[in-house]
Amino acid sequence: MLSIKIPKIFSLMALTALTLLTAFRNLSPAYYLLLGAGIAFYMIPILKNEKFFKFNKDFLPLYIFIYYTLFVAVWSFFYLMSLEPLTALPRLLLMPMIAFLFLYYLKDKTDYILMLKVILFCFTLGSASIAFQFFFGEVSWFASSASRGSLVRYSSILGSLTVFGTIVGFQFLLIFSPSEIIKSFVLRSILFLILLLGVALSLQKTSVFILFISFFILMIFNLWINGPRIKLNHFLMGITILSLLPVLIVIDPTFQNYVSTLLTASTGLDISSFSSSLVEVRNVSESTISTYEIWMRLIGFASVVYEYYGNFIWFIGIGVKGGAGVMGLEGISSHNGLADLLVMGGPIYLIIFLYIYFFIQKSLYKDLNSSLDATFFVSNLIFLIIAIPTAGAVFQPSVSILFWLSAAYVLKKKLNYSKRKC
Repeated sequence: MLSIKIPKIFSLMALTALTLLTAFRNLSPAYYLLLGAGIAFYMIPILKNEKFFKFNKDFLPLYIFIYYTLFVAVWSFFYLMSLEPLTALPRLLLMPMIAFLFLYYLKDKTDYILMLKVILFCFTLGSASIAFQFFFGEVSWFASSASRGSLVRYSSILGSLTVFGTIVGFQFLLIFSPSEIIKSFVLRSILFLILLLGVALSLQKTSVFILFISFFILMIFNLWINGPRIKLNHFLMGITILSLLPVLIVIDPTFQNYVSTLLTASTGLDISSFSSSLVEVRNVSESTISTYEIWMRLIGFASVVYEYYGNFIWFIGIGVKGGAGVMGLEGISSHNGLADLLVMGGPIYLIIFLYIYFFIQKSLYKDLNSSLDATFFVSNLIFLIIAIPTAGAVFQPSVSILFWLSAAYVLKKKLNYSKRKC
């Protein structure tokens, strides 16, 4: 008799998926009601628990960040002297609250592995949703598409037009993670092909660079931990995919144009130079990556924000207004996830986040022999690289979900260790 065992945390898994698939907010306002009801369902029992109000030193890093985030929320109203920050509060508080739910309700490694599978499922839907639109046309309730050259850039079910490009590294990591959350070689191969298809059709330069950076980080990590060896099935997968991609490029002219445009925009490489029969029309004349663009992403936009808002940034920040579009508000964006913290809450906010980040990484580093610890450690390396040029990285659900999950995992381990000592 066939039986299906539903995990105890199934409803929390569903809430996590709803948090990540933010395109549903364009379908109906009921998305916000459902998400809010889900969070309230889990938060109310916590607030009723008397232990919640007792100081727990094991949770101190997360408490500090949450309390200062609440201060940023309150300060926002005084800075603007209006009710405009009300729009931003859900975006500001969502991920810290989700992290707290992870911390309170996920009990052991099995729960965290299940949550990683949910995240990988949502990221795969993101890739598949881009491929779907390529073959069947734009989905009306997704974020608006754009163009690169003469081709259409589709958004995904994960939300905005650009969010997919920032999460491909996480998707790649989860497919090939040290924790091996996907055991089947066939399934892993299918998921990887879906990822590559999404990258090729997304026309996002970021996706190409993040994918390669993630590949090298994971490769170096594996060489460091396991030495110079490779699994036979991974080797065969690589050979198979490298053999299939040229065939796809030759067979489908439209796919040719997408690949040509993506490679030209991100690297300056024009595949038509290898054979005039491959791609006759280039959609982008040259690579748009430049030293100037990199400089602007790292420092330039943040300098513009400073010039506009002044020395408040170096004191206590300007509140949620500093997050601009990421917080759903009009304003000037730093286009830098770390600079966002500085602009919103001053140096203290940035220092608190960096304290949490390095506290988590230090704790994970001590136990890299654990496959789950290793997976979170590598994902956080990727996260820091992504956070620098990505606006709102700490608060955007798809970009920050693995970081907040790792924070809950580390703090729960610390709590369990303290209990064993007692």
